[in-house]
Amino acid sequence: MIIAATVLAAATNGDVTWTSAGFLQLPASAEVGAMSAVAVDRAHGFIYVLHRGGTPLLKFDNKGKYLAGWGQGLFGVPHGLRVDKAGNLWITDNKQGNVRKFSPDGKVLITLSEASGPLKSPDDLVIASNGDLYVADTGNGRIVHLTPDGKFLSQFGSKGKGPGQFTTAHGLAIDKNDTIYVADRGNDRVEVFTPTGKFVAQWNGFGNPYGLLAWRNELFVSEGEKHQIIEIGKDGAILHTWGGPELLQLPHLMDYGSDGTLYVTEVNGKRVQMFRPSKKV
Repeated sequence: MIIAATVLAAATNGDVTWTSAGFLQLPASAEVGAMSAVAVDRAHGFIYVLHRGGTPLLKFDNKGKYLAGWGQGLFGVPHGLRVDKAGNLWITDNKQGNVRKFSPDGKVLITLSEASGPLKSPDDLVIASNGDLYVADTGNGRIVHLTPDGKFLSQFGSKGKGPGQFTTAHGLAIDKNDTIYVADRGNDRVEVFTPTGKFVAQWNGFGNPYGLLAWRNELFVSEGEKHQIIEIGKDGAILHTWGGPELLQLPHLMDYGSDGTLYVTEVNGKRVQMFRPSKKV
C-alpha cells in the first residue's frame, strides 16, 4: 500500500517530470528506525527496505504490499542493501564490520568480515554484471573487489583527499558497463573508476553526496545536507537539482523499479518516498 503525497519534483532532462507518489506503508510492528537503503528485485517483483529499527529488513511486493520482515537482533548498524540476479540479498553492517548474504526468505548464507584484512565500517556495495562484488570498506578507505561467493580479488583507494582517495566512501553505483561511482562523502565529490580500480575522474560542485544510483545515462546523487537529488550526466555535468527539506528528509540510498519509479530512503524521515516519471522510461 502507498501513503499519498502531493509534492511535485522538478523536471529532469526536459522530457521527464518526477512526481512524488507518496511513501511505502511500513508496518507499525517493525518499529521503524532511521531509514538506510532500498533494493528492488526487478526480476522477481519484490521491494526490500533496510532500516535501523526493531525488524530491520522488510519485504514488499511490487505494488507496495507488505509481505514479511526479519533480522531482529542480527545487525549493529545496517547500512547498504543490494539484490543479486538470483534474488539473494547482500547487506553491509557498518558497526559489526561485515557483509552478509541472505536468501529471499531471510536465511543467512554467507558472512564476510575479512577481505585481505578485516572489514571496517563497510557502508555500501554494488554487484557487477558478472556477479562480482565491490564493497565500500569505508573505515579502511578502500573499495574491495570480491568474487560472487565473497573471495578477495583486489582492492583500490586509500584514506585522503587526493584523486582516488576517500574521506568516506559512503555510497556506490555501477552502470551497465561496470563503471564504478563512489560517493566520497566529506570530500564533497563523486569519483569514477574502471572495474579494475583505475581512477578515471572526480566530479564536484553539487554538495556532499550520500547515495548514488546509475539510471539510464545519468547518475542520481542524494545530497543529505541540502536534502536534494542531483542528476549528473556521464560527463560529470550537473543536469538538474531538485528537492529540498520540504520534500526530502535526509535522502540516503536509492533504487528504481522496472516501471521507472525512483525509490528514495530518508534517514530523518524514516520512510521510503516514491517518485513516478511522467512517461514510460
